[in-house]
Amino acid sequence: MTIDEMEIMWMSVEPPASHDGISGKRASGVPPEQSIYLAVDGRGHRHLLILVPDDTAPLRQRETRGLEVSTARFQVGTNPEALYVDLVCIDQAQNPTFSAVTQDLLRTLTRAHGPSRDAILSSLGRWRAFWSTRADGMSMEDALGLFGELWFMRRWLSPVSAETVGGWQVTENARHDFQWPAASVEVKTTAGRLHGAPMHSISSLDQLDSPERGQLFLFSLQVSEDDLAANSLHCLVEGLVTELRNDYQAMADLNGKLARRGYSPADRTAPTRRLRVLAERLYRVEQGFPRITLGTFQPSGLPSGVVRVGYTIDLAACEEWLVATAPTDAEASCLRSGN
Repeated sequence: MTIDEMEIMWMSVEPPASHDGISGKRASGVPPEQSIYLAVDGRGHRHLLILVPDDTAPLRQRETRGLEVSTARFQVGTNPEALYVDLVCIDQAQNPTFSAVTQDLLRTLTRAHGPSRDAILSSLGRWRAFWSTRADGMSMEDALGLFGELWFMRRWLSPVSAETVGGWQVTENARHDFQWPAASVEVKTTAGRLHGAPMHSISSLDQLDSPERGQLFLFSLQVSEDDLAANSLHCLVEGLVTELRNDYQAMADLNGKLARRGYSPADRTAPTRRLRVLAERLYRVEQGFPRITLGTFQPSGLPSGVVRVGYTIDLAACEEWLVATAPTDAEASCLRSGN
C-alpha cells in the first residue's frame, strides 16, 4: 500500500460507537494468510493491528513518545476476538510518520519468514530514531547536502560497513564530513550549472584545513533536478539500509545520524526530489590547492572583530589536484583502504 492509499483507508474507517471500541479495515496487498488491519478507536487515534498466534509473548513498548505498542485481544468487525499486536499513534501530529512506519511494517511483514513479533521489533527498532523528527523538516539545501554525503558513502566507499558509517561525521564539532586516520573527505554538492566545473561555497576556515592525521580530499558532486531521474535522497537511504540489513548496530548508527541531520523517511517533500548526477570529482587537497584556512592569517591571526570567514572556490582552477572522476579509478582506492 502507498501512503496515500493508507491515508484514504484510515479516513474511510467508520469510528466505533463506543469510546473504548475499535473499527478497522483489512490492509490491502498483504498475503491472504496475514490479517492486518488499519483501525481507528473512539478517541480518533490510528491503530495498526497485526494478528498473531495466541502463544505470542507479550510485546509492550511505551518509551517512544506518541507511539504505544502492546499485545491485546480485539474483535475487529465481525471477526471473532483474537490476539493482535497493537501499534497506536496517540499524537495526531505524528500521523504522517505513523503512516510511513505502517508502510515499512507491511513491507517487512510480507517478506518475513519468521514470527511476526520479531519482524515488528526489527522494524520498530529502525524507526525509533526518526519518530521525533519532523516529517517535513528538511530544507531543499539540507536535503541536497545530505544527498551528496550519502551518494559518496554508497558509491565511493562500497561495500558500506560499520566502519564506513562510523567515519561519517554529523556534528558541528567535526572538521570534515568523513574522517578516518588515513584520510578525511569534505563533500560539496551543487545543483545546476550544466556545463563546466562547479563552484562551491566553503562556509568556514576549518572545512578545507588539513586534518591532524592523514590526507584531505574534496569530493564534488554536481547534480540537476530531473523528474525522470532514478536518484533521490529516499532511494539512497533505502539502498544503504538494505546493504546494512545484516548489521543491526551499523544500521542503528546510520539511522541515528540521519535523524540528527533532520532526515525522516516520512518526509514527502525535499527528500523525494529526483536528481540526475552530472559529474563527480575527487580532489587531493594539499600544498597549493586554492583554499583559505586559519593558517592563511598567521602569524597575526584574523583581524580584530572578524569571527567568521567564508569563501567560494571555482573548481575550474583545481584541475591540477583532480585525482578521480569515478570510484573505479585507481586513485580512489585509497579511500576504501583508509576507512
